[in-house]
Amino acid sequence: MKSLYVIFFLALTTNFFVLSQEDDKDSIHYLTLSEARNLPEDEVYAIDLSKMRLSFIPNEIVKYKNLRHLNLYKNKIAELPDFIVDFKHLIDLNLGKNQLSVYPSLICKISSLRFLTLNQNKFSLISDCISNLTELEYIDLWDTPIETFPNAFLTMRKLKEIDMRGVIYGFNYQRKWTNQLNWMKINFDAPCDCMDR
Repeated sequence: MKSLYVIFFLALTTNFFVLSQEDDKDSIHYLTLSEARNLPEDEVYAIDLSKMRLSFIPNEIVKYKNLRHLNLYKNKIAELPDFIVDFKHLIDLNLGKNQLSVYPSLICKISSLRFLTLNQNKFSLISDCISNLTELEYIDLWDTPIETFPNAFLTMRKLKEIDMRGVIYGFNYQRKWTNQLNWMKINFDAPCDCMDR
């Protein structure tokens, strides 16, 4: 009987460890596309396509339906393909340092997202459809020239942190949003001595 309890306990802890590894960003094992090709499609959870000078996201990745983490950092991507919304388990999307001149509204349809990195892009406005990301906990907009916060942020109660460093706002503007979004941390640079937006 004791051995049954031990087996049950080991099974529980092993499953918990696997699940927590999938969700813990620091312990994720990212695969290159060539590595992913050598695994069963349903066992691919994280793909790294960063720093590859891609101007588009390769169609090939659409078959990895269990994808949870997608790193597209530092490419030349200007728009997202329609199939991006097919990743129903995606929790972490990194599109930092790309060529997005308009906020990609397709992102708003990936309701599973918890971590979204859009730093060092070119767009200046965020669509209010971002409120559809009801699970979002963190958004990185560092050095993306956002003119004004969307009112949608006011409804996003799971959002814990916004990184707005690299974008200069006046003291009153920073204070207004810090007060209105008082349940989250907003990382601002020092305010400018300038007219508020």
